[in-house]
Amino acid sequence: MKQYLFLAVLLTLACNTLPVGFDQIDRLPETATLEIAPDSADCYVKFVPLGSADHLLLGKDPQYQSRVLIQFTPKDSALDSVVSAQLVLFPLDSVVMNFTCRACSTEWSSSAVTWRMADSLTQWLTPGGDYWNFPLGQGRIQKESTVVELNRDYLDTLVRHSYGIALIPLDTGFATIATLAATKTSPRLVFTYANGKKRTYYPAADAHIIDSSGIRTNPGELLVGSGVAFRTWLYFRLESIPDSATIARAELILKIQPIYSRVETLQIGIHKLKESYHQRGKYALYDEAPASKTESPVRDTIATIRLTVTDLVQKWVSAVDSNPNHGILLTAEPEWQKPFRIKILRSGINAPRLKVHYILPPEDRFSR
Repeated sequence: MKQYLFLAVLLTLACNTLPVGFDQIDRLPETATLEIAPDSADCYVKFVPLGSADHLLLGKDPQYQSRVLIQFTPKDSALDSVVSAQLVLFPLDSVVMNFTCRACSTEWSSSAVTWRMADSLTQWLTPGGDYWNFPLGQGRIQKESTVVELNRDYLDTLVRHSYGIALIPLDTGFATIATLAATKTSPRLVFTYANGKKRTYYPAADAHIIDSSGIRTNPGELLVGSGVAFRTWLYFRLESIPDSATIARAELILKIQPIYSRVETLQIGIHKLKESYHQRGKYALYDEAPASKTESPVRDTIATIRLTVTDLVQKWVSAVDSNPNHGILLTAEPEWQKPFRIKILRSGINAPRLKVHYILPPEDRFSR
């Protein structure tokens, strides 16, 4: 009996009770948390195409002006028998807005038109659009629908010698109008003929263009905004993080101050730059799909926003050859939303910071 007891004790002492492979580890994995300030930062302003917006914005105030462009392709036959020509619009809100209609004299593209450019290659002769001098008509935005009686004396020019209709605001304030994408409420051009018949034309293209020449900014400010794009570039050095590290979490922390807003919620995105900002400046290419985005209610006071960038930082750290770190671009997301503009605080405890929590792989007993 004593022999069996002695054998049981030996087996117990000899048994390895640690998890499989755990005896090979010299120490537990190390963790670390870094807070990194930007090494470089910059901001620029750019007129961006707004033809893909889900609304047409019409209006003005001391800082912004937005005009609407709508292109129709009516047939030029039997114009002499037209007894009425009407432009019909469908507002998306109840804002009252007086405006005038002009015939565009320069061809434009909805995918590229801005306050300064008619398309990707052609500048407007006059910023804000080129129009024939005569007014086609004048209208007033109403709740349900807005009908503008167009001057029939200029129908020939409108149909044969122009590139659509421009709506130019006369009042302070902003109204939104349905686009061609909304089938039931799309803008339309209605011709009524002497025999009582009507013909309705729907837009071939539409867009709105926004000016921001009334804005005065201070040098060195970091701004993000929509309508007219205000973009901020930030660059963080990550060389202090080993390439073997696993990024458990990384987030960009910003202190923001609202400067101007026509929205209830700020929508902001982070985009990865594909090219060096130092070399290319505002022309540096970036990923159109945001690496991260967030929404924040508009507040009158300074607010803190956080954007998660874990996957992006992991690529920069562990796959730097295929994913070089050129920094990030902060933009409105999307940039065609109603105008807003925020300032990113950049000094002292309010400066932007990248907070990174990472884990290093454990060393085994054979590593040197």
